Amino acid sequence: MKTIMGREVLDTLDELVDPRWTAVIVVDVQNDFCHVDGHFAKFGKDVARMAPAVKKMVDFVTKAQALGMRTIFLRQASLPDARMDSPAWLRFKTRDGKAPDYTKPGTWGYEFVDGLTVQKGDWVVEKFRPDGFVGTNLDHILRTQGIQSVIILGTVTEGCVESTVRSASYHDYYVVVLEDAVATPNALLHEGSLNFFRARYPIFTCDAVLAAIQTAKQKALT
Repeated sequence: MKTIMGREVLDTLDELVDPRWTAVIVVDVQNDFCHVDGHFAKFGKDVARMAPAVKKMVDFVTKAQALGMRTIFLRQASLPDARMDSPAWLRFKTRDGKAPDYTKPGTWGYEFVDGLTVQKGDWVVEKFRPDGFVGTNLDHILRTQGIQSVIILGTVTEGCVESTVRSASYHDYYVVVLEDAVATPNALLHEGSLNFFRARYPIFTCDAVLAAIQTAKQKALT
């Protein structure tokens, strides 16, 4: 801890990821975004380059769940007939040439990637915009659970991940970003977002964060 203006502030990594007040937020790790047979790939996006990071995401979430971390899965959705899409949003969704009907509920593309399993006690939050807080109950879930800090991973780096990172911070949560468990088909935009994260937020590898969670758990027992 450190003191700023007379207030105690979480500071070290093990404090920031302590399971007593931390949740893992998994952003949109869905087939349409991550799989070579998904929507993004069909419209020319290089999702193959995301595969190592997606594997890291699955591995980290599995281990974090085993350590007792409260875990919230964000899931992007597009309703039939654009029922949640304004004209402005339809323009945004199709700006790069892809169709706007990705991650439709009930489809394979909407589902989480293989290996990513929602456990008993986890939460799933459906969203219709990149920011996981817009139009959802995410903030309510976090506050009712006494969460002060969030660990964020997922896809895509410059889109839903960055939007949710910024919003979590602006909603007064501490934010830790997993640098090797965020991914996008666009290498240039990925690096730009990582540089933004490095300038403003704690950003660590999955292994470093898992080790810090274990350290925090051990300290809580002493």
